[in-house]
Amino acid sequence: ACIWAVASTAHGQADAPKPLPGDVMNSAEASLAADSEAGGQQAAEPQEKQRLWHLDFARICAVMCVIFEHSGGLDYTHRNVGFGLWWALPYLYMTSGIGSMMSKSGMWGYILRLLCVFAVGVGANWVADACTHRDWRHDFGNTIFQMFFVVMLIIMAPLAEPLRQALRLRQAQPFPQASRWTTAFTIFWGVACAISLLLFARGYTGDSQDFVSQTFANEGVAAWMQFYAPVLKHSPIIVVHVGGTLFLSLLAAVVCHPDNTGLVGWILLFFTYSQMIMIPWDQDSFPHLICLNIFAMVTTVWPLSGSKTIARQVQAYWPFLLMFLCLDSMPDMWGRCDVHSPYYIWERFRMFLGEFTLAVCFVTGAFTPSDPGQVTVWMGQWSLYAYCFHVMWYRLLGSPYGAIVTFAAIPAFWAMNRRTDKSPAAA
Repeated sequence: ACIWAVASTAHGQADAPKPLPGDVMNSAEASLAADSEAGGQQAAEPQEKQRLWHLDFARICAVMCVIFEHSGGLDYTHRNVGFGLWWALPYLYMTSGIGSMMSKSGMWGYILRLLCVFAVGVGANWVADACTHRDWRHDFGNTIFQMFFVVMLIIMAPLAEPLRQALRLRQAQPFPQASRWTTAFTIFWGVACAISLLLFARGYTGDSQDFVSQTFANEGVAAWMQFYAPVLKHSPIIVVHVGGTLFLSLLAAVVCHPDNTGLVGWILLFFTYSQMIMIPWDQDSFPHLICLNIFAMVTTVWPLSGSKTIARQVQAYWPFLLMFLCLDSMPDMWGRCDVHSPYYIWERFRMFLGEFTLAVCFVTGAFTPSDPGQVTVWMGQWSLYAYCFHVMWYRLLGSPYGAIVTFAAIPAFWAMNRRTDKSPAAA
């Protein structure tokens, strides 16, 4: 159904029946009047590229939620306090997807920066493990820990690079001819998804006595790897989920008419959330979050259809949205329901309806704030530091002192930024 939906976007308004001559004249006059009015407004008010403040705020607040989770505050996420399960990780992944599309650097420069962040974060965790005498040699996965998010970004960079280039080409040229590489990768992901879907339909879910299952069943394997074994054991459905999102996005980049680009994001949302509701499996949120990362890349170039209307209505009636989220939440549910899906389909629908709502509000800019005090400058620097070092402080100091030390660094970043602003060079 999603393939048919994407393929149907190839037909635009130009394919509609031609209007009568009188209608053409009336529409032409209206178009000229609108163009002259728009041209006058543009001449009076030149458009400036505005900073997307909601990306900065989302990144900072999401890192704060990660600190709560990793520094002993599990009850915050287990109780979905502040709807954190619905927006913290999704916003972090979508912000990364938007950032990769907006970045002017090439893929290798992007990967190099990620490797530097990865080395700093893993190095900090290793220092804490060495000081506390934790057996990191046999459980290095827990030394990497939160930096697996960076590993995901590094892996996704080359996988999503064909899509990134295809979207940039479509952004520069509304009617380009798809490159051979774009066509080749579209076919590749289509074939890979078809084979994986066939394996999944034949009952291969990774639970059979294959090499992967036997490896994870070995008692010598670290407990951390045994806990995340289902992620790799369900490889067919993972390829369908992630590869399918890449295939649909690339297919849209090849065939989508400029008049229908706003529909592509809605199709991708339906594709990923319908799987989360209808085909649940343990820890299925990991491929789902990667799909949201790809979805954000697409909507950066092709905003969702109706984005301005959604943003305007949410900003006008946000108290009703807040009450809707309160009614949609399930206060009797406990645990990481985003990672371990609820048992009943109605509960999964309610769980992901809240996440879907907040994701749409985010990419449409409905939550766009402002930053007159330039707080996000030094808070953004702190969030990068906090993400790399909060696990180290928690393992060295425990709860709540690890989180206290991490948050206590905020004034230091404010002071350093203020001193830089007052320097002669800044003046």
